[in-house]
Amino acid sequence: MDAAVPARAHVVPEPRRADPGLIGLLGFVIATLTAQLAHLGVQNESAVFWVGAVFGGVVQVIAGMLSYFVGDDFHFIVYNAFGWYWICMPGFLLGGELGFFEVSGPARPLFSMMFAVLALGFTFAGATHNSALPLTLLLVAGGLTLEAVAAFAGAATLGTVGAWLLIGASALAFYMLVDKFAWRTMGRHIVPLGPPWIRRGDVPAEHP
Repeated sequence: MDAAVPARAHVVPEPRRADPGLIGLLGFVIATLTAQLAHLGVQNESAVFWVGAVFGGVVQVIAGMLSYFVGDDFHFIVYNAFGWYWICMPGFLLGGELGFFEVSGPARPLFSMMFAVLALGFTFAGATHNSALPLTLLLVAGGLTLEAVAAFAGAATLGTVGAWLLIGASALAFYMLVDKFAWRTMGRHIVPLGPPWIRRGDVPAEHP
């Protein structure tokens, strides 16, 4: 072999990883829709306990932790935040049924209000992705805020409006899921998500 000719490196391609957002969005859609149907009186809260704990909690936390391994900071914190929210909420329901560490008074609406603020904060980073994602987060923030205010003020109408906003967020999340699934499995976008609202800056190589 001619020494002047460099040996070709044998590069083994890295195996393609699945997108954790597929199960993250699925968990959000099913849990949010189930909870809001209960809020509107279509079904009782028993379904919220099981569906919320499994799909809203366990599934979203798994999606968040898998996002860590693909270096996706945004979905790592968003799915984990709302995954643990959905683990806490069924705990509130169970405590109320058993009278064990029962959460009453303003604690539950305050908890929801905190996550409304979180959703609003996540909107700015989400706006660098497309139009559908920040709109979904704004609907989540608005829905949780109205439901919390309704609980404080005893205004059932506000809670109903909040529930419909959250159902809208669930529908938009399903819309994004359809596009993501088509892109990952068929290699094509089948529905438009809209342009980003905020231009994405350069991500620094090292964070302080």
